[in-house]
Amino acid sequence: MRIIINDIKHSEFSELIKDPSLQQAIKFWGKDAYNEKSAIDLRLFDTPNGSISILYGPRQIGKTSSLKWFLTTVKDYDTLIYLDCSTYLEKQDLYNSLREQISGASTIVLDEVQSVPEWHLALRKLYSEGMLEKCRVWCTGSEARYLLESGERLPGRKGEGKVVFAKPWSFKRFLNLFYPKDVQQLQDINFLHINQKWLNDQNLDLSKQWQEYKLVGGIPQSIGEHFTTDAISDLTFTVYIDWILGTWSKLRTSERSLRKLASRICETLNSRVSYEALSKGTDIASPNTVKSLIEIQEDSFSLRICPKLDLHDKLSAPAKLKKVYPIDPFIALVWGLISDKILRNHQKNLPDLKLDEAAFFTQTYRYENQLDVSYLYSSKTKAEVDFYFKGCGFELKSKGKPTAAQNKLLAECNQQFVVKQEKLPIVAYLVGEE
Repeated sequence: MRIIINDIKHSEFSELIKDPSLQQAIKFWGKDAYNEKSAIDLRLFDTPNGSISILYGPRQIGKTSSLKWFLTTVKDYDTLIYLDCSTYLEKQDLYNSLREQISGASTIVLDEVQSVPEWHLALRKLYSEGMLEKCRVWCTGSEARYLLESGERLPGRKGEGKVVFAKPWSFKRFLNLFYPKDVQQLQDINFLHINQKWLNDQNLDLSKQWQEYKLVGGIPQSIGEHFTTDAISDLTFTVYIDWILGTWSKLRTSERSLRKLASRICETLNSRVSYEALSKGTDIASPNTVKSLIEIQEDSFSLRICPKLDLHDKLSAPAKLKKVYPIDPFIALVWGLISDKILRNHQKNLPDLKLDEAAFFTQTYRYENQLDVSYLYSSKTKAEVDFYFKGCGFELKSKGKPTAAQNKLLAECNQQFVVKQEKLPIVAYLVGEE
């Protein structure tokens, strides 16, 4: 088998395993356990020849390390090719490199492929020349819009290939990996096949694990540090702080203004909000600038938008009042640290954020990234329900009961749950994707 890493031929996989992120993951879990605890389920990467697939998601989520580890497990292929595309300046360079290296049945990984302008044209040309007939290609990236728009113009991707969202670990995966005995009674249950009475009858206490998940989130690095050292390092927090602030560097906005916007995002967490409302208390005068700043973070996956759905009008309204959630509870804490300008001892100075909704929102992510979650709103009664997902309404209650108007809105859903604090971890587990 020919192994080619960044245009250099190797005789064994050791060069792939030298990747610092992969070394760190192996240090956390060991080589034998990493197949199970890789950041992304390795089974997703098993695609047929002639396919071009896309893997995208947040930075530092484990896309590269998972794919490199997958390459070390590949058998029955003539050639393995891994290219860090940030080193290529033009699509012609990418085309030339691949054309020279492809030989026989090949598995190809193009990492951070969006770094190459019009990268898809290089693959289209190779495809039209028949060079990819015996190849399976995986393209990775961290900027959603450009990567997916370019990917739509790729030949052979639909049907045979996959588009996979490298999402944070769900609470379900977290529990199945670290507390499997605690959730044995839940493992074969589909939330679409239960009702409120079933939920009310459950006595399973997962509150401790839920609190733990709200600290480490579904981020492999923070999870690994927590379980091996009982702490999350300042370096890990700093990496994510720099990632979020660095993503905003495309717009010439002062760091002071950006931190104030981060503060507004944290203050309005769990609330319906407009771009104009987010700009209040900051020195960013234009709501359009706030919109651009939020969209940049959406594209890099530090934030996700939960749009409004009015069941009476049968309309989803992503452009109007929306909820803005960090993609993951750990990332929410990072946003709070940015807001508070905490520079060291991060874990001892974590912000006091109400993260139940944000953590529950994370459970609606799917590898296919069909984001069909919203919050419900009635234009007639002005009632609101926290989440609507797969035809099911969820109203999360830390105390008290839903109003009559909320109950009426819930009754219009195919299925509905009023989720009290002690039952929230159970529902979160059932909603999440392994």
